[in-house]
Amino acid sequence: MTAHSPAGYVAEGFSFTECPRYRDGRLWFVDMHLNRVVSVRADGSDRRTLEVASSPGGIGWLPDGRLLVVLMQERKIVRLEGNEFVVHADLSDVVATTLNDLAVDSTGRCYVGETGFDPHIFFTTAEDIEKVCRAEIVPPATSRIFSIEPDGEYREVASGLAFSNGIVVDETRKYLFVAESFGARLSRFDLGAGGDLSGRKELPFDFAPDGIGMDRWGSVWVSDVFGCAAVRFDAEGSEIERLRFDQLVLACAAGGEHGNQLYLCASPSLDSAECLRLRASRIEVRTIAAPAPHAR
Repeated sequence: MTAHSPAGYVAEGFSFTECPRYRDGRLWFVDMHLNRVVSVRADGSDRRTLEVASSPGGIGWLPDGRLLVVLMQERKIVRLEGNEFVVHADLSDVVATTLNDLAVDSTGRCYVGETGFDPHIFFTTAEDIEKVCRAEIVPPATSRIFSIEPDGEYREVASGLAFSNGIVVDETRKYLFVAESFGARLSRFDLGAGGDLSGRKELPFDFAPDGIGMDRWGSVWVSDVFGCAAVRFDAEGSEIERLRFDQLVLACAAGGEHGNQLYLCASPSLDSAECLRLRASRIEVRTIAAPAPHAR
């Protein structure tokens, strides 16, 4: 099912919104090009901003509520202690490029992906973008996922990914999903009790995914950047529905008081200079419902 959703904005005027998360009545996200972590109430009011040292990626929380933020270029995860950020895990010795998205489980263990290479050189022409969406470009390097314990100790738990992007953990079904932007697919891993990933299953589709999120019904929402859409899949990779938008869709997260709101990070451009000039990136919101029984 495909729908073009009516406009609904929670917040706007940003350079490049990414990595949305809903927690305790507030929507959190990052503004990558302005080095900020932002939170607002579900209606967009009471905007609050935290400054970080460099471009932020994925965010999450330890069980006691302390905020974790990926610093992409620094290849570190930092932790908010009081009013300042301290290093939670430093992966700069083992990651040569940048870190990307982050997911934290209920024990405080987190999973972070590396990019492996700069993707923007492949987005210069429409033909190149089409090739990326069809997984026809062989990436110059593969990427990995690392597991980080609550004390900051880390280890590699997955490799061979075609540009690791959005990550979500499904603790009910014991899965970890990761979007592979240059593989045009999700990969689903079995999640072990000690943080190990095994039993990888590739779930292909026809676009290059970015951020992903899971809703209260266990569906995985995947951002189709160049298709300006958010696409809903079941755990086996079958498409359930597709919502279309007017801007590039970078990431998505489900939340709201009743768990039936889908928040989306949208931008008119991927060019950082243009994004900084326009300040037109925004957070959109749509109401979602349980998938039809036959679609699960």
